[in-house]
This record gives sequence, C-alpha cells and structure tokens, in this order.
Amino acid sequence: MTAFSRELRSFLEIAGERSIRGAAEKLNISPSALSRQVQILERDFGAPLVVRLPQGIELTTQGRALVRQAEQWLAEEDRLRESVRRSRRQAALTIRLGLMECLASTALPLPENGMPSVCFEVSVANTRHLVEMLLRNELDAVAAFNVPRIAQLRVLFEQDCVLGLVHGNGIDLGGQATIRLEDCLQWPLCLPDRSLSLHPRLNAEIFRSRADPQIVLRSGSIALIRRFVAANRGVSFLTWFDVAPDVDRGLLGFVPLDNHRLKERLYICSAANRKVDPETNRVLKILARRLSQIGQRP
Repeated sequence: MTAFSRELRSFLEIAGERSIRGAAEKLNISPSALSRQVQILERDFGAPLVVRLPQGIELTTQGRALVRQAEQWLAEEDRLRESVRRSRRQAALTIRLGLMECLASTALPLPENGMPSVCFEVSVANTRHLVEMLLRNELDAVAAFNVPRIAQLRVLFEQDCVLGLVHGNGIDLGGQATIRLEDCLQWPLCLPDRSLSLHPRLNAEIFRSRADPQIVLRSGSIALIRRFVAANRGVSFLTWFDVAPDVDRGLLGFVPLDNHRLKERLYICSAANRKVDPETNRVLKILARRLSQIGQRP
C-alpha cells in the first residue's frame, strides 16, 4: 500500500524507462492502459507531461518538475514509514525481570507461541538482592527461591521444589528413585555458601546427621558447583532447576532427597504497591507455566 496514486507511480516508471512500452512491460500492463494513466495525470495537473517520439518519450518541463517532486514525496513517505515502524518497535513491552542464576539458564527464553512483543531486561542475583531491587522499583517482578513472606510483596506464583543429590558420572546409584541425605555424606561435598537461600537449612540437616563429611568447595556460584561435580570432585545438593541442562546433556545425575525439610519454595513476586499491567501479567503467567513444567520433571 502507498499514499500515492497508481498513475503517479506509473509515470515515474515511464520517466525512468523513457518509454511507455518499456514501462508497460515492466509493470505487466498494456501500453494503451499506461497511456490512459498518463492522460489522467495530465488532466489532473492541467499540463502535458510527456512528448511522444518514434523511439520512446521525452519529458516536458512540467513532466521533469513532477518527477523531481514525486521522488521527494516518495522519499518522505519512506522516512515516515520507517519512523512509524521504529516507534512501534520502541513501544514493545519491556519487563524488568529478576532471576536467580539457575532460573536464568532454564526458564528463558520463553516459548514464542502466545507471547506478546516483549523485551526482557534481566538482572541475575540471589534472592536477597533481587527482593531489594524489586522494593526499590528497579524490577517489575522476580523469580526466586525462598522469598520472604512480607507485606510489601505480592505473590503471583509459588511451587515446592525438591532438593536432590547431584553427582557426576563416576557415581552409579543403580537407578534409585530417592536417596537419604545421610547416605550421601560418604562422598566429598560441594556446598552452596551463605549467599544462597538453602545454605542454613542444608547445613542444619548435615549437622543433625552427626557426620563429619569432607567439604571440597563452598561457593555462591551454581555454575562452579556444577563444574566441580561434573569433574567428579564431589557431590552436591541442588534443585532440578539448577542442573536440568547438564542432566539432559548427560554430564550430571540427579536423585531427589528423601527429606521433606529440604524442599525449596519457588516464587514469582511483584511489589504489592505497584499494579502489574495486563500484558506483563500475561507474560508472567507464561513464565509460571514454564517453571511449573520444568519443576515436574524429576
């Protein structure tokens, strides 16, 4: 579609070809139909635009002036169309989303089906920092484990996630469906440090076992813990979200722990004092479905 008439565009083709017959072949119409379009333009502008010659046409002074003006009009139309497209792209939904590291590697990208045009601005941090950013209005929503239940937060989604033994290929558990924490302490441990929300409960359960396991790594980096375990330097205790990509690639094994006290709680939250617009809410529901599907795999 264009703002300019068919006759004007046809006239520009004639001017470029210097021939009505040549322009007609290019436009796939008859020369007589193209001549009628020129006649319509000449009546509209009240002046002759072309002089017909034995071997083509020649533009009159008025015809050359119309060509120059029409080319400027078309260039302006192209600039206007690009400006409209750019404005539409800039108006796409932007969501400032906070994610824990493990969710950044499993939850995103979201499936395209049913998704509006959206730009994610993603911050990756631990639960405490993400909640602080949310309350400072630096984020629109967060997805994190063990978010504190406080009045300033609105819970949009929550789900229990089991903790499991994560091991390398050097350990064969014979297809066990679950495993006790106490039975895992025979191996060296790669444990989350205090920056991760599961640290205090996991430490308490290990202390309760009265064992004295060998600890080879403490870190707030899930990626580093996974590398140690994949290299058979020790085992760890993480959620399925932490290890799903590596398990799928055959680099790690995952067996849920037979210990209900070590379940993690996954939340999607927004700030209670700010309304979530309908489009953002729809995207967050798609994110919640994605996390729910991932969480059911073990």
